[in-house]
Amino acid sequence: MASETAAVLARMHRDLDGVEPEKITFRTWIPQGVRRSKLRLFVESLIDGVAHYVAKVHLDPADTMVAREWSILSSLVAHETPRPRAVAEISRGFVMSYVPARDFPDVFRTADTDRQRTMLLAGVEAAAALHTRHGRLSEAGAAEAAARYLPGLIGLGEGTLRHLEKTHVGPAHGDMGPWNLRVDDHGRIGLIDWEDFRPVGLPALDVLNLVLTTALLAFPDYQEHGWDWLYERVFHSRNAFRSAAGHALERYAMSTGTDKTTILGLVPLFCRAMIQRIEDQGRTADHLFYRPFAERFEAEGGRLHTKDGAW
Repeated sequence: MASETAAVLARMHRDLDGVEPEKITFRTWIPQGVRRSKLRLFVESLIDGVAHYVAKVHLDPADTMVAREWSILSSLVAHETPRPRAVAEISRGFVMSYVPARDFPDVFRTADTDRQRTMLLAGVEAAAALHTRHGRLSEAGAAEAAARYLPGLIGLGEGTLRHLEKTHVGPAHGDMGPWNLRVDDHGRIGLIDWEDFRPVGLPALDVLNLVLTTALLAFPDYQEHGWDWLYERVFHSRNAFRSAAGHALERYAMSTGTDKTTILGLVPLFCRAMIQRIEDQGRTADHLFYRPFAERFEAEGGRLHTKDGAW
């Protein structure tokens, strides 16, 4: 399949770009992580060593999300946030343009605290640009939108449901963890992996995904100390990351006309929706932070403010 896809890319370069075959090289990989089924093959084409196209191919006939992403990328209207451009549909997948930047986690891990703060701000600004590209976010239909993430809104407490009543509805990427953000040399953010995009979703969950999951990068010692230790650093103790995260949420709230407290009040919904998504894919979320964070957040009644006022 890899050689077959590479041959398709080579023909595309010849026909679309007029590039001679000897200038083209290829890189292939199959991301795995915790995924054991519905694996995808990626084939990247490079011209004189510079990445140009990326083909995404499903390796499991039951995997319908690759075709869904092609449909989404083909229909997205232009907006200022860099993203892959749909190029061509191919057997078992599609070809998209390469987003010329570095992975957000790779840059964040080695950045100083000032750069990390700037990156979080750039991330929420990219989110705001996506969420408001059709204008002001809607204030109606949040419960219906939430039920598409978490059927029956199972496990949500009264406090979360009250925040949901005030939540805005609009376009949502659906998987805006830091692994799906890329950073160019100027600090500009690009978004990849659009298979979970929803034209009518809950934008707040995108922002929570970015901020909460980036905490894993900011505090790599969580693997040694556990989830309660990480929760303290994200929500209670005074530290540079928590200050940067609070500032980023304020920037997002100002850019979109949403309320920061309402966004934070959806932490349990975000966590339980992620658990649902992972389990729907036949995987387990037991080793991830979502359930411990949701349960502790609810047990504390969403009390986030401490004397330093970071949140």
